Amino acid sequence: MAGVRWAILVAVTALAGFSVWRYWGPGSATHSEHRESRYYCPMHPQIVSPDPGECPICHMNLELIPEDRRRATGPMTASLSDAGSAAVMAAAEDPTTAPPGLVPVTLSLERQQLIGVTTAAVVRRDVGQQLRVPGVVEAPESAGAQVHVRAAGFLERVGVRESGVRVSRGQTLAWIYSPQIDQAQQELLAARRWAGDPTDGAPASDHADILASARRNLLLLGLVDADIDAILQRGTAQRTVPVRAPIDGYVTRYAAILGQYVTPETVLYEIADLSRVWIIASLAERDLARVHRGTPALFAATGLDGPALAARVELVEPSVGVETRTARVRLAVANPALRLRPGQYGDVTFALPGSLALVVPRDAVTDTGTARYAFVATGGGRFEPRRVRTGALMGDDLEVTDGLREGERVVARGGFMIDSESRLQSALGASPAASDGGAP
Repeated sequence: MAGVRWAILVAVTALAGFSVWRYWGPGSATHSEHRESRYYCPMHPQIVSPDPGECPICHMNLELIPEDRRRATGPMTASLSDAGSAAVMAAAEDPTTAPPGLVPVTLSLERQQLIGVTTAAVVRRDVGQQLRVPGVVEAPESAGAQVHVRAAGFLERVGVRESGVRVSRGQTLAWIYSPQIDQAQQELLAARRWAGDPTDGAPASDHADILASARRNLLLLGLVDADIDAILQRGTAQRTVPVRAPIDGYVTRYAAILGQYVTPETVLYEIADLSRVWIIASLAERDLARVHRGTPALFAATGLDGPALAARVELVEPSVGVETRTARVRLAVANPALRLRPGQYGDVTFALPGSLALVVPRDAVTDTGTARYAFVATGGGRFEPRRVRTGALMGDDLEVTDGLREGERVVARGGFMIDSESRLQSALGASPAASDGGAP
């Protein structure tokens, strides 16, 4: 038993001595806290070390901290991450160009290739010659008509019983019996008989006035001159009188039912004249200043063969849709053979005057709704977030009106990964743990 006790004592003493050496020895973390950190993990910037090695999280080789960051932040220790210091200093250098929550990042060539980063030059070229937007065909609001009767009565015959039918102006749609119209016909016939009786002693002008008044009364009740002449020729009143179409067009709605009692308030038919139609283009608010009344355009309907239809802008509506952020632009084109039908979609191409402007690939600009920015490659693997103002979208290119200079290079692909890295480093720089705690 005495031998076992001595063995346990020796083991405990050896373990205590090893622990003291690990804590106070030359390679201990306590000593490293006072040594400058020279290496960091690009994937996990909070991992820093004064010596080369592997990241304990992703097992990537640690890389040298860029010299520009070390100069900007001074000597760094393992208790302060390179990412946090660089974030704070970058924000202090130029707080107006970088959007909130973003800081410049530096990536090695290996990491750029790994995440597929590509850059494109900011170029100045002639833009604005064409602007293509979606459009839809609509029936003109000013070319519609409703069919009413002028006196209450009963529909005794219905000629047109369906929508979509083409009708001509003056075509009979239905026949109505109205006691009021029948009485007016009797008064017309009585006025003619009285005008033809020379023995009553009344002046001839009075006879003519009475006859004209009776005729005018029937015109106001919806009859036409041909109907009145037929009544006078026959000498008897018509039981039913026709209800005619007021314009050429297509029946878009009908409510005429045989035997129905109708009043002047009843809408029997609705007719749309489609010989001329509207094309409503949806124009983004950023392009409103480029299109105005009289701007020429071409409309190519989806699935329609033949050349595009030429048109000009008639109206740019004064409001912008809350959900779509687009304004309605109205064009009008002739449509004699019903080539275009309401509801048909297509593309509207505006012919705009050309101008020189800076353009970048549209994927190079990130739009968060509150800010638009791009990552500018400044050399040495460094990418700087910068606010930009944009103009018109032209295919795969986007006009930039402010924030970039000709010849600069911006990230065209891989921007999402750089954006994530920038936000991570910004968060680490603002985190209390980055400035108060030690590195793992």
